[in-house]
Formats: sequence, structure tokens, C-alpha cells
Amino acid sequence: MALLSPGEEKTEHMLLRSLLVTLTAAPLIALAQYGAFAASAVKAAKALPLVVVLDAGDSPYNRSVMNAVKAEWKFNASVDFITVADLGMQPISADKIYLMKTRRTDPVKFEGSFMAVVKGWKQKKGDALQQTDNCFTTIGAEQELASILIDPKAIADGKAAAMVTVYVKHLQDYLKQVESGKVIDMATADRLYASRTRLVRETELVFSKDHLDKSLPGADAIKAVYTSPFQVGDAIAAVEAQDRTKTVSDAVITIGDHKNKHCFKRVFNAGTGELMYLSDDAAIFGKKEGFIEEDLKALERAR
Repeated sequence: MALLSPGEEKTEHMLLRSLLVTLTAAPLIALAQYGAFAASAVKAAKALPLVVVLDAGDSPYNRSVMNAVKAEWKFNASVDFITVADLGMQPISADKIYLMKTRRTDPVKFEGSFMAVVKGWKQKKGDALQQTDNCFTTIGAEQELASILIDPKAIADGKAAAMVTVYVKHLQDYLKQVESGKVIDMATADRLYASRTRLVRETELVFSKDHLDKSLPGADAIKAVYTSPFQVGDAIAAVEAQDRTKTVSDAVITIGDHKNKHCFKRVFNAGTGELMYLSDDAAIFGKKEGFIEEDLKALERAR
């Protein structure tokens, strides 16, 4: 592991403090697929070993994340696997990076679960990690290098387990963009994703039926707005085939009751895992619980 000089340590510390202020002030809905913006922090993390934290006991998530990391993780040279229970019995290490599930709540109570790449730190005595449903709830925002909002229930049910591979690829793509200096803040991240949106029309976009709001009951309703190749079908098959000629829908609704839920809509390349479109809407009283006409118009008109 490369050692940092005192000056470099001070610079990195200042960058992390700045990131903490930014993340603390920003709501959850603005942080659903971002992370750190400091290239130096990402470069330092690249030299460290990765520890993948698995659920306690066997689960579709465990099988999916193990397969995905073994096949696709290139960011760190060394990879190890432990369980939530294992991590609870040992301190977090400052010289390791962790791929884990986290959960956090924003100031207006939108609660969400994430897959996150977390930089380890030196734990203080008595500073125990807390978790619920295999998601850690006390990870400081300043420790997260990259994260993506997920639906643990859909993954546990097996409906979205294959999407774990896409998320693993996306997290690495985000880290690569930060490391290269292409992403330095939320604005540059959004511009990067927006620049990819027009390319969705050069693929066949596969919508999962359960990612469509009830206002889009089927293919005919989509065809009236979106004129590029698409199908309403099995997005998972495209992901498992790692077909770069196809993009796939993804929709995650935050935890909460009908008064305060949010729905995040994403489109990923099925092969590369690149995030190519994102939007979110308040999903209250059973409305806007998936892709809506406005999303189709945005995809159709992107330049």
C-alpha cells in the first residue's frame, strides 16, 4: 500500500471533510447513485484490498454478489468475502475497502437501502456497527466512495438478483469516472449520465413489466411516445447474457408509506452496467410507481 505524505494526508482529510458537509446537507433523493468526488480518495482506495460483506446465512444476494465480484470486479486487486456476523465480531479496518449494503434516511424521512463501496476507518472503542436486515445503518456518508439505491426485497425474492451484476459494474464505472477527473461533483456526474441517454435509442430497451407505472399498461402505450426499439419483457435475460446491444429498465421505490415514498427510475446498459438515464418522482398515493410518460419523452428527446 502506498503511504501518503503528511501534506497529502492533510489534503485528503480536507477533501473528506468537504464531502461530509456536502453529503450531510443534501437529501437522500439527490444521492441515490453518487459517492465521493475526490480523485485522490478513489486512487488511494484502489490500492487497498476489497472486503465483500455478505448477508447472514444463504441468500440470493450472496450468490449474486459473489458471482458478480468474482467475474467482474477489477477495481481492487485483492478480494475477500465475510458475512455481516463476521464483520460484527471484528473492527472495521482503515486499510481496507468494503462492499456492503447500507441504509440511510434523509431529512424528510425517505428511507433507502444501498449497495455501497465504503472506505474503512479506525473505529473508536465502543463504536459498534449497527445493522438491520443485513444493511448497515451507521456508516458515515464521508466513508462512502460510491453507492447505488437498491431494492433488497426484490433481490431477496430473486426478482432482481441478476441486477446485482449491473450494480457492481456501475459502482466501478462511477469510481473510474471520479478517478479520471471526469466526475468532480453532482453536476458533472449528471452531465455524464445525460450524455449517455441519447445512446439508449441505439439499443433495444427492455422494460420489465413491474417497472412500468399503471399509467403505462403495456407496449401500445409506450409505442405512442417512444419510437425507438423496445420490448416489454425479460430484462433479466439481457443482463445474464451481458448483451451490450440492449438496455434495461430499473425502478426502486424507497421505504415508507403512501405519503412519502419516492420512485427512482434508471436505465442501464445490460452488458457494461453503465448508467444511461435516471429520474425520480414522488410516488405518493399509488401514483408514479415506475416509468411514466415523462420518462419516455425524456428518452425520446435526449440529444
